[in-house]
Amino acid sequence: MKIILVFTAFPLVLLLFSQPDHDLEATLNESFFDTTLIAGYTFFRENGIDLTPENNIALFNTLYPLMGMPHRIRAGRDGLDCSGLVKKLYNEVFGTNLKGASRDIFRHTNEIPVEELKEADLIFFKINSNQINHMGIYLGNNKFVHSSSVSGVVINDFSEGYYQTHFYKAGRLQ
Repeated sequence: MKIILVFTAFPLVLLLFSQPDHDLEATLNESFFDTTLIAGYTFFRENGIDLTPENNIALFNTLYPLMGMPHRIRAGRDGLDCSGLVKKLYNEVFGTNLKGASRDIFRHTNEIPVEELKEADLIFFKINSNQINHMGIYLGNNKFVHSSSVSGVVINDFSEGYYQTHFYKAGRLQ
């Protein structure tokens, strides 16, 4: 019996002591990160967003069922425009009740440099206009979600030429 216990325990002891402490801690944290609790985990990963315990999981769980929802001016049950998407997510995830169009929401942000964008920060665009008329939510890894007039609620890469051409400013809610 003792021999069986030694042969069973020995590989586990080797495994634990063969890794530096920081690697062991990272391994243990990853093993406790239950990706089944994240709606659409695979979807987000396929769209370039590798979710970790540091992400706002409530944001992604709230966002996932909205993906592909058609674009509609004056958001409602059957669709969302860009500011409607932002207002819905901020209300449901953060309990923040935003009002107005994208340019109105911009007035309640502190401008931040693009290099400082963090998950849930807002990005604003001027598309064929001299005023802000589109917005999205930054998700990390240079990805953002918005309601496109063509594709509905979609994730795009912020570095795409179209978005860089029309980008105005980034902001964080005050």
